[in-house]
Amino acid sequence: MDKIYIASDNERLDTIIYKHYGNLENFAEILAFNSHLNAILRAGDKVFLPDIKENVVKKEKTLW
Repeated sequence: MDKIYIASDNERLDTIIYKHYGNLENFAEILAFNSHLNAILRAGDKVFLPDIKENVVKKEKTLW
C-alpha cells in the first residue's frame, strides 16, 4: 500500500526517502512520482511513497 508523508518546513525529499526505504536506489522513480514538489519542502507538502518491489536477481547455478 502506498503511503503519504506530510513534510515539515525545510525537509528534503532525499532525506525522507532514505528514512522510509533505507536507501536511495529508487530515488529517480520516487522523484518522478512526486514531480509536484520543490527540492526543499514546506510544512504540509504531501510526499507520496509508493510500494516498491525489490529487484531480485536469480543467479544460475553452474559447475564453473
